[in-house]
Amino acid sequence: MLLDNVPEFPLWLGAAALAGAAVAGINPTRRGPELVRDIAHTDCALLITERAHLPLLAGLDLPLPPERILLTDDDPDDPAYRELLAPYEGARPQDVLGSALRATGHGRAGRPDPATRMLLYFTSGSTGAPKAALCTQGRLAAAGHSLVAYFGVRREDVHYLCMPMFHGNAVIAGWSPALAGGAAVALRRRFSASAFLPDVRRYGATYFTYVGRAVQYLLATPPAPDDRDHPLRTGFGTEAGAVDVARFADRFGVRLIEGYGSSEGGASLQRTRTPRPAPSAAPPRGRPRRRRPGDRRRTAARPPGPGRPAAQRCAGHRGVGQPGAQRLRGLLAQPGGHRRPHPGPVRGRRRRGLVLDR
Repeated sequence: MLLDNVPEFPLWLGAAALAGAAVAGINPTRRGPELVRDIAHTDCALLITERAHLPLLAGLDLPLPPERILLTDDDPDDPAYRELLAPYEGARPQDVLGSALRATGHGRAGRPDPATRMLLYFTSGSTGAPKAALCTQGRLAAAGHSLVAYFGVRREDVHYLCMPMFHGNAVIAGWSPALAGGAAVALRRRFSASAFLPDVRRYGATYFTYVGRAVQYLLATPPAPDDRDHPLRTGFGTEAGAVDVARFADRFGVRLIEGYGSSEGGASLQRTRTPRPAPSAAPPRGRPRRRRPGDRRRTAARPPGPGRPAAQRCAGHRGVGQPGAQRLRGLLAQPGGHRRPHPGPVRGRRRRGLVLDR
């Protein structure tokens, strides 16, 4: 889907979930060969887009024919999209349940299950070309229910989605808990710092997600006497930084909760109020020495004893989730690239200070 945050995006997400199809969010800031590469990498059978993005596709050698490109906004003189959907008016969820699985011969009894692939969303590409991380229906549902319990999502809440829905932040941390908790969703086509508070007041938003420099952009807007006049309670995201988190709370009266989750699943971290070392870390003794021939390299974590938490606290962060609940789902294989292994649950491994329970 090559769409901004328009109503068709979550509607197609729901349709794909029922049918058992996978959705790949395409980043509209990509251009030329990079855009073609993303579409080809995810093996898209159908490209759902809007007229505003047609100039991005002009002149490109796309890996699918023109008839497999679906426009979700009709031209006044060409109501093709409305006509396409007209036969399905009044359709019930059970009418389309598993239709994509049956058409492709996949799935158990032609019905989606927790292992059915749901999302292909791209990594940042900091170590090469962006790679599509896999997210199943079970993982997305589990994340939604977990965040409902953690944030106390209520039916009267409104989740403000101002981050792009082609990114996992908006879908996994914003849309899925709203769906699981019965809350409403307010969509902003594209993030706007100046429109943020007016939108929050207009829609009665109580929760939002953020990534990157969004919080800094909000703090850079001119202060106003009514900065605290809004229903917003919580923001959840990453990369805001401790100083900006404190400034945001002081100015807007909103608590920001900083967290990080790996694109492939398997681990998530949340910043704690007071950084502290891991409980199992022993105080340093003497001076470290270089490794000598014959020394045994210790890489495995000490097996947890009774009463030790499932995810050990480490410096300034703590693991979030239940032991063994998340699995590394890996990345979609790509020609000339690599695929990260799919080892299953992360159990009893120590890597850069994070210890997960057996």
